[in-house]
Amino acid sequence: MDVSPAIRSILRSDSMRVLVALAELRSVRAAAEALALSPSAVSKQLKRLEDQFGRALFSRSRTGVVPTAEGLDLAQVGRRFLALVDEVGARFDREVVGGHVRLGITDDIGLTRVPEVLRQCAARFPGIEVELTVAYSSELLSAIEAQKLDLALLSDGGPALPPSALRLQPEPMVWVGRPDAGPVQGQLAIAVSSEGCQWRARAIRALDAQGIGYRIACISPSTAGQLAAARIGLGVSPLPRSVITGFEGVTVLRKGLPALPEVELGLLSGPRTGKAIRTLRDALITAYGTPDH
Repeated sequence: MDVSPAIRSILRSDSMRVLVALAELRSVRAAAEALALSPSAVSKQLKRLEDQFGRALFSRSRTGVVPTAEGLDLAQVGRRFLALVDEVGARFDREVVGGHVRLGITDDIGLTRVPEVLRQCAARFPGIEVELTVAYSSELLSAIEAQKLDLALLSDGGPALPPSALRLQPEPMVWVGRPDAGPVQGQLAIAVSSEGCQWRARAIRALDAQGIGYRIACISPSTAGQLAAARIGLGVSPLPRSVITGFEGVTVLRKGLPALPEVELGLLSGPRTGKAIRTLRDALITAYGTPDH
C-alpha cells in the first residue's frame, strides 16, 4: 500500500522524538532541554507535525502543552517506532566501512554530543579510525583550509560560520550559575571568554539593553574555566545549554536575567571524500539535527 507523502514526512525519527518528549514532559521548554534543542525549534517541529497531520495534536496553555486524544495515540505509535528504529540500527547498520577521518571540534558544543557519536560509530563501524582535534573555531577553519581536517564542527562564538558550512540545529544560550544564586542585586558578576568572543559580546549587549550593571569577575578562553567559575560562585556565565549536561554544581538561571540569542552551529567539510568521512558526517548531522528537521 502506498503511503501518502504527509505520513511519510511524519514518520521521521527526529519528528517522533519531539512528539514523544512533548507528550511525556508536557512542556515545550522541558522537551527542548531534554533534546538539547531550542524551544523555538521544538515549537516549529510541532507546528510542522500538526500541519502535516491536519489536526491539533496538543492543546496549549500558560502552564504547558497537553496531548489531545490523537496526540496520545500518535505518541504511543511514536514510542514503538523509535524502538524499532533503534533495533534496526543496532542489528543491521554494520556495513563494512573503514578509513581515517580527521575531525575537529571546539571544547564548548563539540564535547557534549561528539563523544557519544564516536562511541556509536566505533561500535557500528570499527574500521573507522578517528583523529580528533579540539581547538578554537578560528584554528579549525585554518586547518580545514590547509587540508589538515576532513570535518570541523563549529560554533559562532568566534568567526562567523562560513557560507559553505552546513547549518545545524541552533542551541539555546543560557546563563549558568550556582543553584543557590540569588536575584541580581547591584552589579552582576560574570565569567566570560576573552575579548573578541561573540558570546561575550552578545551577553554584554543583552545586559546593557536591560540596564543591568555588571563586572567581569573571570576571563577564561575555555568553557571549562567559565563553568568552574560559575560553580564556585565567582560569577554567572553565558554558555550553550548543553554544556552543563552532567556537570554538577551549576544550573540554568533565568530570574532577573535577559534572554540570550541562540548559538549557531555548523559542520564544515574538507576536500577529501570517502565512505568513512560520509558516515561520520551523517552521524554528526543526526546527532545535532538541522533547522528543517
